[in-house]
This record gives sequence, C-alpha cells and structure tokens, in this order.
Amino acid sequence: MANDVRTLVEAMFAGVSAKDVDAAVAGMSDDIRLYDPHYPYPDMKGIAEVREGLTWAFGGMKSMGFDIDRWFSSDDGLSATVELSTHHVLNVGDKHLDFPQVFVIDTDGTRITRMRAYEPYGPHGSTGFGLAIGHRIYRLRNRRRR
Repeated sequence: MANDVRTLVEAMFAGVSAKDVDAAVAGMSDDIRLYDPHYPYPDMKGIAEVREGLTWAFGGMKSMGFDIDRWFSSDDGLSATVELSTHHVLNVGDKHLDFPQVFVIDTDGTRITRMRAYEPYGPHGSTGFGLAIGHRIYRLRNRRRR
C-alpha cells in the first residue's frame, strides 16, 4: 500500500509542477483538507477550494518544481511525511524561490484526504510583505461564503 500512496503523492506533485490543476487534484478526495501558508486562504476545505488555491498559485508562477529528498511512511502505509527541495520561479521578475518544505499527507489508500505544509521560515521581509498584501487583495476580491 505504501507504493500506492507514493504513486498518488508523486503524481500530485507532478501535476503541480506541470501547473495542471486537473492532474494535481486527480488523486485527491472531494473532501480533502489542505493547509499551506503560501496561499491566500491557507486552510482549504474540499476540492473546490484546493482547485481555487492552485489556480491562484499557478497564475503567479512561471514554473514550479519539487524534488523529494526524504520519504517517511506510517506503519499502516496510509500516511507519509515528505521532505522536499522546492524550486519555483515567479512570473514577475523571474525571481527564483528555492526553499525546503515538508508535507504531512494522509490518504484512505486510494485518495489523498489531508495535507499540511510546513516551512522552516515565516514569510519575512519584502517577500512576506508582498505576499500578505497579495493575499489580502485576493481575499477582498474573492470572499468565501461558508
């Protein structure tokens, strides 16, 4: 089963790297829960919110890349912790963003049900300021109704 989970996760990262929303979410459950502080709404609940978040992210990136550095599986083979080297290039100014990242990923054996991203930094300086402003503008224009 661990190989099935690894295949799901690798396919999801390949979809994100290709900036292909459909491929990125193909292995996710409809009620997925994704937390990633890089997004305007870091706590995404359900496939529609994840699709919205990915569409937003892809719009600002020239390219996205992930190298899996380390992989840890749970005893039952349904969950994994993945340490990545992340390599992105922004649309604006061709700025390269290279940083480590860890994802804790849960599955039901056939679909990704929960993901949580961890970064070893906070968005500081001008990047953090720009990200905060961009998030605020996006949230003002795209209010969620829950």
